[in-house]
Amino acid sequence: MGGYWYYILALGIMIWSFVVQITLQSKAKKGSTMPSNMTANEVVEQMLREHGISGITICHKSGDLTDCYSPRESKIYLSDTTYNQRTVTAVAVAAHECGHAVQDHEGMMIYRVRQFLAPAAGICSNVSVYIVMAGLVVAAIAEHGGDIGYFLCNLGIIVYLVTFLFYLVMLPVERNASSRAYKDMKNSNWVDESDMKYAYKVLRAAGDTYAISLASSALTLFRLVLLRNSVKGRRR
Repeated sequence: MGGYWYYILALGIMIWSFVVQITLQSKAKKGSTMPSNMTANEVVEQMLREHGISGITICHKSGDLTDCYSPRESKIYLSDTTYNQRTVTAVAVAAHECGHAVQDHEGMMIYRVRQFLAPAAGICSNVSVYIVMAGLVVAAIAEHGGDIGYFLCNLGIIVYLVTFLFYLVMLPVERNASSRAYKDMKNSNWVDESDMKYAYKVLRAAGDTYAISLASSALTLFRLVLLRNSVKGRRR
């Protein structure tokens, strides 16, 4: 029965992901045709200045949607479609990344937790599935019960919990960065009032991609539990 629900949920998340990606691309494309009153670089400079932040460099990074804030390097990277561009989408994206710099500057606790979990989450996401698979193999060839296999399956689940917790923390961090960006956009004259709704839609749709990541990680965790339970059944 659990496996049945897994495939239903997987299909639902796949459809949801498709809809969000189409929506994001549509809103971003529309916003990229709408001029803003300042370039993305000027917006970042003003936002940093107004929040009392110094020592952060704005850098160009080749590619599309490669925008990011690097606290280790004290740099905000802006992609080809953002760097020095004067569009609603570019301003929204740049302000969002600058929102992360503000979180870092203010010492936002949940942001620090995300940064702490990020390196471990990447590793755990890759190795956890292999640990569980090893447990299944051990359990399948064990002559009596497969206790070691059951232990490995549980270990894999515990390891993957780090990845799940990372996405659980990541979603509110991203939502908060978008909220900060939108608030500063409303209080400034970066975008005409009539175009603010498109900026909001771009920020909202981008945040939805992280909601999908959280849902996908939860589903993966559910799948690992199902695999563990199959080993548990053979131990009886």
